[in-house]
Amino acid sequence: MRTKGLFVIVDGPSASGKDSVIQQVLKDLYTLGIQALSIQETRERDYNREKILSAKNFGDKKTAEAIINERVKIYQTKIIPQLSDGRFMIANRGETTTLAYQTIGKEMVMEDVWKMHRNANIPLPDLVIILNCSVEEALRREILKKTSDNNKDKNSLSGNFTQNFERRKQIHTHYERVKDFLEKKGIAVIYLKTDVMDVQEGSREIVDFIKNKLNYMHE
Repeated sequence: MRTKGLFVIVDGPSASGKDSVIQQVLKDLYTLGIQALSIQETRERDYNREKILSAKNFGDKKTAEAIINERVKIYQTKIIPQLSDGRFMIANRGETTTLAYQTIGKEMVMEDVWKMHRNANIPLPDLVIILNCSVEEALRREILKKTSDNNKDKNSLSGNFTQNFERRKQIHTHYERVKDFLEKKGIAVIYLKTDVMDVQEGSREIVDFIKNKLNYMHE
């Protein structure tokens, strides 16, 4: 599914710098006179977190189905209408998250998750930005921000999928595979290592892509 607007997904493991980069990109775009809207689906009021946590007990496929059902609700009301009107949307997490998290086990492969999203008419992103860092750096940031499992944002689901160090290592590695998978599907991907975080430099690379894409769309 393609739309008239511009759709960008920013993703990566917990504490990889997503919020900081999105805030900087929005600021830089505003400076250029480009208005963009951002959304984080798990923080939407209608997002049923309990249903997803319950589905976890029945494996990755059921979890993916529950996540996509919730994603469809949010996209139909919050994202697709904006894109249809030609607006610019930035999503904090999305399909890429399911590609990374629900394919670590052997129950599903990325192609399965991809087909589930296409069957649900989830729009294809024009750009995916994957931020990644070492697990050690992610943990250091979480400690600094006091976002341990006991202090996480009440609307966050990430802590429920990253219970131990070894699983976190798998997730960080898996995002590299998500990058390769999406590029084979023809999706533009910017992959940024954020151990040494340079938010402004990362934003410049992203904004340059967006400007070029917008110029192409208006030719």
